[in-house]
Formats: sequence, C-alpha cells, structure tokens
Amino acid sequence: MTACSKKTNAKPIIIPTDTGLVNTTHLDYLYTAVTFPDAVHAAGVYIYSQYPDYHFVEANGEGFTCVDDVSRAALVYLRSNKISSDTATQAKLYNLIQFILEMQSPNGYFYNFLFTSGLINTAGVTSINTPNWWSWRALQALTEAGPVIKNKNALLYSKMNVAINKLVAQMKIDLVNLPQDTIIVSGIAIPQWLPSGSGTDQSAILILGLINYCLTTNDAVMMAYIKKLADGIVLMQQGDAAHFPYYAFLSWENTWHAYGNAQAYALLRAGIFLNDAQYGIQAMAEIDNFYPWLLKNGYKGSFQVSENAGIYQVLAENNYDQIAYGIEPMVFAATEAYNATGQDKYADIAGHLAAWLLGANEAGTNMYSLSTGVCYDAISAGSNVNLNSGAESTIEALLTLQRIENYPAVRTALYTYKKP
Repeated sequence: MTACSKKTNAKPIIIPTDTGLVNTTHLDYLYTAVTFPDAVHAAGVYIYSQYPDYHFVEANGEGFTCVDDVSRAALVYLRSNKISSDTATQAKLYNLIQFILEMQSPNGYFYNFLFTSGLINTAGVTSINTPNWWSWRALQALTEAGPVIKNKNALLYSKMNVAINKLVAQMKIDLVNLPQDTIIVSGIAIPQWLPSGSGTDQSAILILGLINYCLTTNDAVMMAYIKKLADGIVLMQQGDAAHFPYYAFLSWENTWHAYGNAQAYALLRAGIFLNDAQYGIQAMAEIDNFYPWLLKNGYKGSFQVSENAGIYQVLAENNYDQIAYGIEPMVFAATEAYNATGQDKYADIAGHLAAWLLGANEAGTNMYSLSTGVCYDAISAGSNVNLNSGAESTIEALLTLQRIENYPAVRTALYTYKKP
C-alpha cells in the first residue's frame, strides 16, 4: 500500500472559504421518527443505506437503528454551530436523546437495537443489556448533552440525569471494584479489569463519558475509576519509537484494530482531568510514532502481535476494511495534541489523516461528498469502494470534519493532502 504523499506542485493551495466541511444532508435523511409502545415520540437513524438510491435496510436479526449510532448522531447535532439557535437541530437532538432513554433497561445498561416492528431487541448478542459499547456511547451522549439541554428542556434534562445515575450505580456494582489482575496472551501482559476484560477501545469511550459526569458531580469513586481505566490502557501500549508497533495501544488482548482507536485521545483528556501529565506523555508517544508509521506504510484494519524478550512478531494482519471510523479517533487525538502543544506537526498529522475522506487514500476516491454529506462505507480489498452509506460512516465523517472546522491549521493541512 502506498503512502499518502504531500503535494509538491508550485501552485498555491486554494482552500474554499464560502462553504463548510460539514454537510448533514445525508444524516438528516437517515434520521427517522420512532414511536415507542408507551407512546413516547423519539427518533433513530437508519443503520444501513444501500447504493445507488440509498434505500434503507434492516440489519438481519438485529434491527434498523441502534443506541450505538443514535448516540453518535446526537453528538453531531449537539456539536453543530446551529444548536444554540436552530430549533430544528435542537428538536433532532432531543428526539435522539429520547430514543436513548427509552432503550435503557431496568438494570441500568442499555439495549442496543430496535426492530422495524417497534420492539426492542432484548436478546441479540449485539443488543443485550450488559456492560458494553452501546451503554458507554449512551453515557457519553447524555453527559455531554446535559449542560446544553439543561436550560432549554428541563423535563428532558431531569430524565437524562435519572438515566445517568442509574447506569453509574450499576457500574459501581459490576465494574469499579474489579481486581487489577493480568493474564499473559502471546507473551503480553493483558489487564482484566477493563470492559470485556482488556477492552481499551471501550475504556476510551467510557473515560470520555465519565469525565463529563465527574465534572458535574465530583464523584470521587468514579474519578478513581477513570484512573483505573487509564492505567489499563497504558498497560496495553506496546513497542517503542524504534520497534513495531511503535507505541500503539492494543485494542483487546493482543489485537489492534483501527475502529474505536480512541485511546490516545481519551488519555490526553484524562491526563488533564486527573492532573497527571504521564497519561498525556503516553498518548503523545502513539501520536508521534504510530500515526506517522500508518501514514507512511498504509492504513491498517487490524493486526495481532506476540512478544518475546522485547521482540514483537506480527501473527496476523489485515489492511481492510478501511473506514471513516478508523480515521476519526486518530484525528481527534492529533487535534487534541495540537491544541495542547500548539505544534504545527500535529495539525499536519490531523489534516493528513482526515484527507483520507477527501481522496488521499489507496482507492484515490473521495469517500465523503461535500455536496451531499454521503460518506461511503469502506475501502475493501483491491481498492474496491463500498458505495453504501450507512449511519456509522456518515456520522464518523461528520464528527471528524466538525472537529477540523475548529482548527484552521488542520483544515489547511487537510486541503494540502486531499486528492486534487
């Protein structure tokens, strides 16, 4: 796989100033009204949207919309520059939040999927009410939206607080006091106190939600739990500046995967929140070494490694699928590094990574359309592009570009690297 190289033509780069990067047209199309059996009106987003007419498809055995995607869609509308004044944007946010609330189960965790029949999927392995991805997504959306909704919709805000407290109370029973034990997998010490044992990907999302929660509650127990999660992520950092995998944080056991690779961003945020610079140092090591390696050697979908006496061996490696969800976490981490240091190299890394969306990729294809807001689902083997455009790809592209619009230097880098 060839690296995305910087343009060297003599003509100056012209960056559009009359239009923004963020176009929610396709997300608005995926957004759909939902009425629950108790007559509560809410909204979801269709998971799958199929090329060429982008008709909707229900995920067989799962459902047509889910907390995992709805929570992220809520963040797009929440972070919109229209949220303070545009009632349509506010209404979409409120309805998506209401969906999340309706999907909470009696034990505090959330069910994930809803069928087109209107029934909640309470039994599917990707939907059951256990401590898993979708509950952490819900926590992040609810806690981030709270301060915005508080003075605009008091009733909804009150319901959100009840749901958050119910979830946190169950987490204190199930997760907070797990012993900090480790196991050895392929020669690597693996923590067992994170979600799913060693899920640093899940832990990163959970940290972001818990920081929001603790900023409003000063809950000392959950502050300590944030540190515990961060320590587990640090334990999963492997390699060094000269040796693969170049300070990458493994995602689960001895596997790294691109999707959900938000560990560096979460540690940067945790370091500030906990007033512990070491977490930021660990995060910067991945950004400084692993991200440039990916840019030089081609994006990866996943790999598995073993370690023996400091020597790492790649047991398995996949270059595909490459997806927007693999780009967004790294862009957030690099922009956070730029925000913390002011160093242009981090703006350059962030823009270079984000340029994947605008053609700086193996397929040479604009994965995201500035004019329609469509983001193709994936680049697959042989540089084939999956032209479908479902919720996750659309949302992750929009979250990435919203972030970039806050940093002019990153936007400049994006247009430097994008396909002409």
